[in-house]
Amino acid sequence: MSGLPEVTQVDARVVADSVNDAGDRLTTMVVTLPRSALAELNTHRAFSRNSASSRAVPVKRMIEYVQRTPYVPRAFSVNKPGMNAHEFIEPGSPRWPDVHAWWMRSVETALGQARAGLELGVHKQEVNRILEPYLMHTVVISSTEWDNFFAQRLDTDDTGAPLAYLPIYDAALAMKDALTGSSPSSVAVGDWHTPFITAEERDALAPEQARAVAAARSARVSYFTPTGDRVVGAGPSIDADLRLYERLLNPGQGSALHLSPFEHVATPATPGSGNFTGWRQWRADVEAGAVTARPEPAR
Repeated sequence: MSGLPEVTQVDARVVADSVNDAGDRLTTMVVTLPRSALAELNTHRAFSRNSASSRAVPVKRMIEYVQRTPYVPRAFSVNKPGMNAHEFIEPGSPRWPDVHAWWMRSVETALGQARAGLELGVHKQEVNRILEPYLMHTVVISSTEWDNFFAQRLDTDDTGAPLAYLPIYDAALAMKDALTGSSPSSVAVGDWHTPFITAEERDALAPEQARAVAAARSARVSYFTPTGDRVVGAGPSIDADLRLYERLLNPGQGSALHLSPFEHVATPATPGSGNFTGWRQWRADVEAGAVTARPEPAR
């Protein structure tokens, strides 16, 4: 693993940003953060999320990713009593080479055990768990409420040291920067917030097709690499997205509907639905039986 970067950066980018006539802002962003921070992100119920899945990606692909670009923390907490770390071992500090080497040895151990599990015929949903501490993780997040998350995860002590677990602090900081740097577009009553739809696609697709493709692309995060490949700007055809949309609504006998991707698509409404203020999620229409499995044809 020589030549690898010493630390890994988190990333957050806005893919749709809308505001209704009442001033309620709905933002969708793609966040790539350490897999170890996912549990803490998931405690925030104001967020609608779709997340990459360790069960969906082949073991060989995960091994290749970790071997090529393992997650390396930008700092390690110094051991002390209690939950909050106030001192860190960072690049440039005397202890960094030894701690960094310890971490990279643990990466090699995990890779070896993952290869052994693959040779034994163990399913990817088990083997990939061994690699999770060394993976970045991609999540699609939509929300109208961000302040409590930022207040909690960006809180610091008297010295300015983060009180949150450092990976979730870094993710929250990147998310806040992305939100601050984005300007929402006005969406009128009757129009829709449709993540991952380009301006050209919005002109070419019928409204229900655009909603269907947006929901499908939100669902596809389960199959992306840990770096978020194919989240924006590339990927399957419109026809493939529409077929996935139909599978979300008709998953097969004995399977439940996959409803969470429909939460990212929303229209201005009072009082709103789900965890959104001022916006009705398309999921509400799906649950009410008002959404068809075959969207209307293109214009």
